[in-house]
Amino acid sequence: MSDLQVITGLQYFVIIAQQRKKTKLLSMLADHGARAIEVVYAKGSMSPHAIIAALGLEAEQNKVMISCLLKYEDAQKVLNVLYKDYKFDRPNTGIAFGISVEGLAF
Repeated sequence: MSDLQVITGLQYFVIIAQQRKKTKLLSMLADHGARAIEVVYAKGSMSPHAIIAALGLEAEQNKVMISCLLKYEDAQKVLNVLYKDYKFDRPNTGIAFGISVEGLAF
């Protein structure tokens, strides 16, 4: 596989965030050309009481996992939006990652 295939290929992209951000995240993904979007609801494993006691923070246990297919360039743009607008570079805000998917096209 050449580097060009990886850079221009598709990404299976996953976002895990607070449920209350679901609507905005779905809209943002649609604006960036996401396909085959799937939403799964989950509950975080960390006890909010432990966080409050240790750090004085409050955590939302209700999570949403959104997965989709994005072109590589669009996945990079989405990551930038997540860092800039959704503060994913800060603790307890969310997790996002993309995995290269070889051999698919849309």
